[in-house]
Amino acid sequence: MHCSDISELAPLYIAGEVDSQRAAEVDAHLKTCPACMRELETQARLDARLREVLLADELDVSRVNRRIRELIAADSAGGLVPQLQPGPGRLVTAAMGIAAALLVIAAGYLLMPVHVARVYADAATDHHLEVIEQQPRRWLTDPAEIAALAEQLGISDSVPRALTSGYHLERAKICRLDDRLFLHVVYSDGTREFSLYMRPRDGQHLTGSIRGFANGRLLRICDAGGEHLSSFETSRLTALVATDQPADAALRFARELSTSL
Repeated sequence: MHCSDISELAPLYIAGEVDSQRAAEVDAHLKTCPACMRELETQARLDARLREVLLADELDVSRVNRRIRELIAADSAGGLVPQLQPGPGRLVTAAMGIAAALLVIAAGYLLMPVHVARVYADAATDHHLEVIEQQPRRWLTDPAEIAALAEQLGISDSVPRALTSGYHLERAKICRLDDRLFLHVVYSDGTREFSLYMRPRDGQHLTGSIRGFANGRLLRICDAGGEHLSSFETSRLTALVATDQPADAALRFARELSTSL
């Protein structure tokens, strides 16, 4: 795969809409091409910023209409578009049409259906049942036993016991997401908890919109079942974070864990 291919695939890759084979090819190229990695990071940041603006601000239709009328009136007065010569009725109609088009574009961007991969949906369900509702399950709490459990899954003793954000390892057990075994680790700061799911990395790549980079790794996000999720992959591990805290918390946890794993 060449740099030109990356440029064409970047929007789909950022949105998590490329198949696993193409995603693997993009990943391999990014590891050896800092220029494409920087470009992808820039696009991801712009994409994130655009979403933030559209989600944070209500579209003021009257302001859009007023601004369009001003622009058309200025152009007509200046002779820039003398062939139009619209009357008041046509001018308003044109402004409304353009404003409607802008609203359709914005609404399409916001309401575009997003495919939620099964692994995210399963993680959201598992986190809700096991952590929020606290279903009766057998958990391991001893760090030595948790390390041995991780070793059984081929994760080795790479589970952080504490995070700089004040969270510490609370408990762990095995769970199944998307028909694959994951180590489910719960971290707590004494009042709040979040879930970390890990398994050895295989040929299946995670999807989801890219929302940042940490330690040279892509950070992806996805919402499912009312839970906020973030994910990343190392050379050895696939990791997902699930939390019922605000959306940026999942990304913050993933960013910190990415530097620890």
